[in-house]
Amino acid sequence: MKHAHEVAQSAQTPPAPRRTRPPRLDWTAIAPTIAQLRGQGCSTRETARRLGVNIKTLEAHLRRHRIRHAIPMDRPDQVRRTCLNCDTAFVADGRFLRLCPECRAMFS
Repeated sequence: MKHAHEVAQSAQTPPAPRRTRPPRLDWTAIAPTIAQLRGQGCSTRETARRLGVNIKTLEAHLRRHRIRHAIPMDRPDQVRRTCLNCDTAFVADGRFLRLCPECRAMFS
């Protein structure tokens, strides 16, 4: 009987707010810069580095807002990659290419 009374009282109290502090980053101010850097072909890591943001924070923001890759692909056999040498984003002509064209030219 006592338990039912406690349940009834807890149902009457409003739920606590989920967010107790304001967000640390103003995403509305950062969003144009993110779009510009990703349009230039910067990877997520390079974009986070240039903005001074943790990479996991930026990845979570992009995933939450369903922002995908900025580089368009022309053919179905193309693959989006990040260069293993210089860490820039590029579209590879095959799935086994891991170096961007500039680094591939430099090493060959």
